[in-house]
Amino acid sequence: MKNSTYDVCILGLGYIGLPTAALLANRGLSVLGVDIRPEVVKVINAGQIHIVEPELDTFVKAAVGSGKLIAATTPKEASTFIIAVPTPFYPTQNMKDIPKPNMEYVFSAVESIIPFLKEGDAVILESTSPVGSTSAIEKFVRSKLKTQF
Repeated sequence: MKNSTYDVCILGLGYIGLPTAALLANRGLSVLGVDIRPEVVKVINAGQIHIVEPELDTFVKAAVGSGKLIAATTPKEASTFIIAVPTPFYPTQNMKDIPKPNMEYVFSAVESIIPFLKEGDAVILESTSPVGSTSAIEKFVRSKLKTQF
């Protein structure tokens, strides 16, 4: 890894984030997978998986074994950040109410990468989210940054 910078930092190591991290690492990219659950990080760093997905165990073991995939509880500098955290729905009062997604995990993930963002970095929102989320995230990031890109 150049200057201890990862090619990709994936936030959320569930059913989307973990296979994506393993795929990219097995293609030669240096990947930091981030999950807030220390037990998940420990399992992945041991080359094992915490979810049920056919053949993913072999894929993760190879990625970790190559040194290209490392899991941690906090992000670090990367050139690409992929947000793949859950977006559960808020409870509704009755069946006719349209459920609204809870974007707290997304904004928490975005806030955690702000100290590592630099000009030219890519931030990809993979989490299921409503129309307008990307613009809201851009405004949020710009409001938190001391310098505008």
